[in-house]
Amino acid sequence: MLQMNQVPLEKELHPFFQPILSLQNQKIIAYEALGRRVHEGQVHSLGPFFHDPTVSDEHHLQVDRLLREKAISTIAQSDGDAMLFLNLKPSWIYRKYKETGILPTLQFVEKHGLEPSRVVIEITEEEFHGRLEELSKIVEVYRQQGCLIAIDDIGSGYSNYDRIASIKPNILKIDLKLLKKSKNHEGYNALLNSFSILSSQMGSSLLIEGVETKQDLYHSLKAGARYVQGFLFSEARADFQSERNYEPLLKEEIRIYTESEITRYRALFSVQESLNELISSEMHISSAQDADMMIGSLLGTVADNVTRIYICREDGCQVSSNFIRDMDEGWKKDAQFQGSNWIWRPYFIPNMMRMNNQRQGMLSQVYTDLDTAQPMQTYSCPVGDTHYIFLDLSV
Repeated sequence: MLQMNQVPLEKELHPFFQPILSLQNQKIIAYEALGRRVHEGQVHSLGPFFHDPTVSDEHHLQVDRLLREKAISTIAQSDGDAMLFLNLKPSWIYRKYKETGILPTLQFVEKHGLEPSRVVIEITEEEFHGRLEELSKIVEVYRQQGCLIAIDDIGSGYSNYDRIASIKPNILKIDLKLLKKSKNHEGYNALLNSFSILSSQMGSSLLIEGVETKQDLYHSLKAGARYVQGFLFSEARADFQSERNYEPLLKEEIRIYTESEITRYRALFSVQESLNELISSEMHISSAQDADMMIGSLLGTVADNVTRIYICREDGCQVSSNFIRDMDEGWKKDAQFQGSNWIWRPYFIPNMMRMNNQRQGMLSQVYTDLDTAQPMQTYSCPVGDTHYIFLDLSV
């Protein structure tokens, strides 16, 4: 019987390759190298071996290094120009370079004639006790040689924001399976959106792995993923696949997603057009009573997905009550928010200035409502010279 904590023989070690697909061109653009042990014709994952605390770190590193070189050699001899993702623990990179000034992966790349630009160094999720600034300088050596840098399992634990900010990865990699299992499962769509914002602000591409269903792919598209990976497409295999293997599937799902989003936005903008007609820019509001009366006059005409309405001054102070739609009892008025100030929201002042200059309404991006934890969008438009009406729309 095979003991998974036994150090495998070199001849038993084989890299398998899981495709990574681009939503931009619907092709396989890369493979992640994953270690397998082939024993008596049976293929076994090396996950249990690498996570076994009874196996020394040196044996883990020895096996990983053998697999890395085999993966580099295999893809270097293959047709095509797909990239290769290689998982590396930060502690391994740090210790080896500090001791010897050598990075074996770069030596393997040179030895087998693989273009460094086809290699993605994937910094894995692991607690790291060394100096972060030194690790970043070592990672920069890979980048200077032409490799791309990815950080794995963003948001799952040790891949914290300090590490992301210091390393400045080209690719942020998120595992949907880990995100769904976490304590934040209920809000994982909001987390996905936050990572999308983070990646765009850093100039990084978003790669979502663990895509197992078409619904996962939908969420990946909505989050702004550039790349996807998972069992919806393929498990890791010993051989490479045609780069267009999953193009029909991706094109069809992108078509369905696009039609759905266009339909949704048409409905939202029809709300915007009807509101622009309903609300006169000549109207003047001088009191909370005026503001409430104006909202009251609109309640019978707004779309069904409008769930909350209120009016603020340009200084952020809410003048009106909150008008909230109850699915059973209709509209309710809540005066407790009169006098609340929303200037602390970072988008408030820029949006006010934009609406004031353009004299027309605007629709926000999707966000998660603080009170209901539901995905929402807000339509806002000027009312008179100094007031603005806000309509929260369920998505």
